Amino acid sequence: MAKRFTDTNKWRKEYIRGLQGAYKLLWLYILDECDHAGIWHVELDVAGLRIGYELNLEETILAFGNHIVVFDNGRKWFIPDFIEFQYGKLNPENRAHKSVLDQLEKYKLKGYLSPLQGCKDKDKDKDKDKDKDKDKDKDKETTIIVDNFKPL
Repeated sequence: MAKRFTDTNKWRKEYIRGLQGAYKLLWLYILDECDHAGIWHVELDVAGLRIGYELNLEETILAFGNHIVVFDNGRKWFIPDFIEFQYGKLNPENRAHKSVLDQLEKYKLKGYLSPLQGCKDKDKDKDKDKDKDKDKDKDKETTIIVDNFKPL
């Protein structure tokens, strides 16, 4: 069983808010069902059974717009944002990333990735900034305590 990161802010995003209920559920289903490179082998009939909605292929493609890349005569969809969110910037030296890059190369999808800076990298930078701020606050607190210190 694969484990994936999930975006807890997805419900605040205009794209998700704008989708009708069936397409919101289908979008989440696809993110769970796609492979590690963000490629989904289209089985709209199976997806419809699993999410409980009858789906029309053309309407679904229109609803998802530029959030998917349809290829292989419509038999596969690629979700470029999946890569950015799950991995950040892909590094060919990382074995997991190399496998993703190989898949993208195989299907000639690499051009859909650049120039991406991954979400996880941004989150790490934010965490580092927060840690720095905490350290500064601790230093201030320490300074205040030292300044208020009175020997007996």
